[in-house]
Amino acid sequence: MITILADTSALVSLEIKHLVNLASKHIQFSITKGVCEELRDITQFDDAHGRSARDVLKLVESGIIAVKSIPAREVHAQNIDIGEAEILTLSESGEYEYIITDDVKALPYIRSQTNTKALTSAFVIRLLYDLNILTKQEALTAINEISTLRDWYGGVLETISQRYFEGH
Repeated sequence: MITILADTSALVSLEIKHLVNLASKHIQFSITKGVCEELRDITQFDDAHGRSARDVLKLVESGIIAVKSIPAREVHAQNIDIGEAEILTLSESGEYEYIITDDVKALPYIRSQTNTKALTSAFVIRLLYDLNILTKQEALTAINEISTLRDWYGGVLETISQRYFEGH
């Protein structure tokens, strides 16, 4: 089973298309209490992001997503949001293969501070394609729909997401 530490932004993106539960048959997602709190905050919104956060929390309640408790290292908390800082601190255990985040401002810092591969949520979509769970068209449609709902069009995340499928 692939082990992934996920932050709030990545989970909200993936669950817009209900991909977290689908991926959980091959991926063990772990989050921190700080990420849970951020998800709870997002549930207050009556939009796709709020619905997605509510769905992610249901996956937490059902045990599909594991919640770990770890205080963020102070140096990380000074540079990135608490959810990402806790995830980054947890990655230091060496127990996880990947970190996923859609926070493009935090991603360079995360990458500079860990040996764990730090990627965006589109990596999980690519993984589902590689595992023959999604067809290429389903994967690209998911990326396009997430891009629309998350306002990625023309931005860094859209560009990164499309690169996962270049040449395939």
